[in-house]
Amino acid sequence: MKQQGWKVQDTIWTLGLYGTTVGAGTLFLPIEIGTRGPIVFIIMLLLGLPLSLLPHLVLCRVYMSDPDRQRLPGLGTWFGPHGDRLMTLLYCIAFYPVMLVYGISLVNALDNFLVEHLHFAGVSKGMLTLICMVVLFGLLSKGRDKVVSTMSALALPFAIAIIAIAVVQIPQWRWENVADALNALPSTSSGTTLKNIWLTLPLITFSFCCAPIISPLAAHYQEQDDVPRAYQVIKIAYLAIFISIIFFVFSCVLSMPHDTFAEAKEKNLNVLSIISSPDNAGLLFYVAPFIAMVGMTKSFLGVSLSVTETFSDFTVRLFNCRSIRSRKISRAAAVIAMYLVTSLIVYTDPNVITLIEAFCGPLIAIILFLIPAWLIYNKPALAFLRGGKALAILIGGIATLSALLYSMI
Repeated sequence: MKQQGWKVQDTIWTLGLYGTTVGAGTLFLPIEIGTRGPIVFIIMLLLGLPLSLLPHLVLCRVYMSDPDRQRLPGLGTWFGPHGDRLMTLLYCIAFYPVMLVYGISLVNALDNFLVEHLHFAGVSKGMLTLICMVVLFGLLSKGRDKVVSTMSALALPFAIAIIAIAVVQIPQWRWENVADALNALPSTSSGTTLKNIWLTLPLITFSFCCAPIISPLAAHYQEQDDVPRAYQVIKIAYLAIFISIIFFVFSCVLSMPHDTFAEAKEKNLNVLSIISSPDNAGLLFYVAPFIAMVGMTKSFLGVSLSVTETFSDFTVRLFNCRSIRSRKISRAAAVIAMYLVTSLIVYTDPNVITLIEAFCGPLIAIILFLIPAWLIYNKPALAFLRGGKALAILIGGIATLSALLYSMI
């Protein structure tokens, strides 16, 4: 089919991909790299784009190669009726912790902003959690188009803001931060360096991941009968994602000392919550945490859009709901249950970096790398995708998943 010109909706989806990706993972990435050294940053510079762009393009191709069009394309249809339920459940298990990461990060950032920046005393963590979750799930209830439009509206100012923050920090760049870390390398065993690189792969995978929104994107462009445009949108979005993340991380690592990153990691805070002090930051000290909260909000919406729709459809099939009324009740019950569980876990405040390294990154690798690679080499309909790209995502998935196994030992 002849491809049409670029539309406003294409821009909205491009910003939606950007908004889903550049959020909590981006704001925790400088902290992890700042505590583990410049070698990890160099590895991210070399592998970040290919190990993020390729699997998302392949995942979209797999979705769009499904002969049975669905309201929301999934990997499960390639495995038959029983396998479909299992894959759907795995999808929810893999990306639900990502929702938790964004929810926890948002509430912590808001709590830190109110107490440390605005000097509010006695802020109730329970009340903050309640307000945040009600607002976020209220937005999710508005439907796919409304959520994507909201994310797109937040994505552009957030992108401008983090780039502006990176630029503002340039006068504070201290090349000694890198030089000191490089000078310490000879005294560090090669095994420790390799271990740091290996264990950072889940965070890199998480930071560059927008897999949950690929399914709604594939559904949209299938409805528009414009499959090539979906791939074009992903490529443009990931070029912007990679450039902005690399520049932001590089600026943060050069402008902040190692001890600041270590303190942020201990307090479960993102980099914008500890970017500077009131004495030398001025307006930036107050604006940066707000920008972080915008980033958490749009990323939460991007991930939750797919997870809530998938989980709702799963409950409908699980309880064999056939009437329109029973389906509505089942979907509503699924969303309410997810809201209650999410609010409870966010309130308990588990460590975000631990969640990312132990669960989010490795489980995402299964969905993003391993299952598509397995399908490509086992399904004749996907044979056209075999080759170097499929092999690369298979190796990336195995390396990332192995970090989970190491953390469990």
